[in-house]
Amino acid sequence: MSTPSVPRPPAPEAGRGHPVWPYLLIAAGVVLLLANFGWFDLSRLWSLLTLWPVALIAVGVDLLTGGRYRLAVIAVAVVVAVAWWATGLRGLGAAGERVDVAHALDGARAGQVVLRLGVGDVTLDAAAPGGSLIGGTILAGRGETISQRPGRVGDTARVEIASQQAGPASVTRDDPRRWNLSLTRAVPVDLVVQAGVGRTTLDLRAATLSALSYGAGVGETTVTLPETGGYRAEFDLGVGATTVRLPQSVEARITVRTGLGRATVSGTFERDGDAYLTPGYAAAAPGDRVELSVRGGVGAVTVQRVR
Repeated sequence: MSTPSVPRPPAPEAGRGHPVWPYLLIAAGVVLLLANFGWFDLSRLWSLLTLWPVALIAVGVDLLTGGRYRLAVIAVAVVVAVAWWATGLRGLGAAGERVDVAHALDGARAGQVVLRLGVGDVTLDAAAPGGSLIGGTILAGRGETISQRPGRVGDTARVEIASQQAGPASVTRDDPRRWNLSLTRAVPVDLVVQAGVGRTTLDLRAATLSALSYGAGVGETTVTLPETGGYRAEFDLGVGATTVRLPQSVEARITVRTGLGRATVSGTFERDGDAYLTPGYAAAAPGDRVELSVRGGVGAVTVQRVR
C-alpha cells in the first residue's frame, strides 16, 4: 500500500515575509524619543518632505523587483535621502534675511493677491492700513528667495508673492521661517493661497472677498472666513488637520468631499443632497451668501460656525 503524499504548504509570496510597518513604527518611535531628549529639533523633519522624489524611485524599484529586496531598497533610499538632505543644508549657508512686503492700492477698486508659500508658519489677517493692498514681513530661510510681482489690470491691483527654494528646506531655531502679512479690507479681493509646509492661519473676518482659493499643503490649517458674504471659497486640501470657521453673520451652502481623512460639519445645518445649508441660506440675499466647497486630502477636516 502506498503512503499518501502530504501536500506541501504554499511558498510565501515575494515581499510578504518582511512586513514594513513594524520597522516604520520602530523608526518613528526612536525619532520621537531622541527629539524628546533634545538630540535634535523635531521641526527639521519638515525639510525631509522635499525629498519625495527619492520615495518615488524606491517605490518603482520595489515594484520592478516584486518586493524581493524591499528592506534593502528602503535602507538605500533612507541613506540617499539623509545624505542628500545633509549635504544640501551645508551648502546653503546662513539663514535668509527679512523681506518687507508693501503694495499699495493706488486707487484700485478691487484686488487680487496670490500667495505661493514655502516652508514655515504663515499668518494672514485683514488689518492692512488704508491705501495698502497687502503689507507685512517675511522671514526667509536658507536658500529661500521671495519674489514679488506687482501689477494692475484695469481697476484691479494685483500682486503675486512666491517662495522659491534652492536645495532642501528646514525650519530650525537658527533658520526660522515665518510670513506675517495683512490684507486690505477696503476693496474686494480675489485671494489665492497655494499652501506649503507648516502651520497656516488665515484670519479673514474683517476682509471683503470676491473669491477665495486655498490649495493643498502639509501641516495644520485654520481659516476664519469673512463676516460678509458674496463670494465663493474653494479648499483643495493636502495632508494635515484643517479647520474652516464660518461666522454666523453669513449664510452658506457647503459641499464637502473627503479623501483619505474624515470630515466634520458642526452646527445647525440642513441637508440638500451632498451639501449642507445654513437655515437662512434660501432667503438670504446674494451678498450675504457664501458658496463653500471643501475637497479633503489626508487628515481631518472640520467646518464649524462661530460667533
